[in-house]
Formats: sequence, structure tokens, C-alpha cells
Amino acid sequence: MNRLSIKSVYFAILLLTSAYTSFAQSLPKTEVNINFNKPVGEMYPMWAWFGYDEPNYTYMKDGKKLLTELAALSPTPVFVRAHSLLVTGDGTAALKWGSTNVYTEDANGKPIYDWKIIDSIFDTYVKRGMKPLAQIGFMPQALSTHPEPYRHYWKPGDPYGDIMTGWAYPPKDYD
Repeated sequence: MNRLSIKSVYFAILLLTSAYTSFAQSLPKTEVNINFNKPVGEMYPMWAWFGYDEPNYTYMKDGKKLLTELAALSPTPVFVRAHSLLVTGDGTAALKWGSTNVYTEDANGKPIYDWKIIDSIFDTYVKRGMKPLAQIGFMPQALSTHPEPYRHYWKPGDPYGDIMTGWAYPPKDYD
């Protein structure tokens, strides 16, 4: 950067700082007082929720163990949601990937619904007293406008855009 450019940058910063200072001084002052010695009442956690990418770990041994521990941490029911609840596949868990195979189609385009995997996921939550949140936002392969490639194999270090495969596209038909 040449000397003239550096001076221009410093001047711009100085100008913006003084403009902000003038603006901030013109704002009305607000004072907030908190008495920590005066109880108001019981505090109910509003943050008792968890979410994650890989739904198929939910019903596996370590997934059940972790969910049991999370549920035990809160005096109120824990809300939980997982991504990929409508993703096509065989239920194999992988990094940033999961599948339930809820919706496929036969050779004639007739819908086939299979609730086995997703039932297992939600049963795991309910058995632990958790409140499931259903995130319906990932496209089954048979409904995707761009079905191939569908499955991604992203790993740390890969460009994050590589994760956007067929599951991330809108439906081919809205009827």
C-alpha cells in the first residue's frame, strides 16, 4: 500500500469515528438497574434444546446414552431435532449425513412410504421424555429437481459447498 493510500485509510477511519461519536452523543441515555438480591421467581430454562446433523446416531448405543444424559441435565423436558429426516438412503450414519428413506417411488412413480427409521428416531426421544421437533427441510431423492448426485461425502477440509447435492434442491413438483 503506498503512502497516499495509507493516509486516505487513516483519514476515512478518523472521519467515520468522529461521525459515530457525534451520533452516539445525541442518543438519549438509558439506565438499567438489576437487584440480584431480590428474587423474582423461578427461572424456567428456555434453552433446553439440542440439534444435530446425523439422525441415524440417535438410536445407536452411544446416541441413546448421550440423549439420556442430555435429558437428565434439565428440570424441564428437552427439545431435540435432527437434520435429514426426509433424506433418501439406507440409514447409514456418516459425518454431516443421515437418511431415513421415508419417501421413495416405485418404477411407475407411485409413492412408497417407509416409517421404520424415522419411528426409531422419534421413539428414542419420546422414551427419554424429550420433546421432538420435526425439521422438514431436506428433499427425498425422488422429489428433487437435481437428484444426482444425491449423497455427499463431505469431510473436514473440503469446500463446504460440496455438501449441496440433490437433498438440498427444491421439489420437482409442487402438486
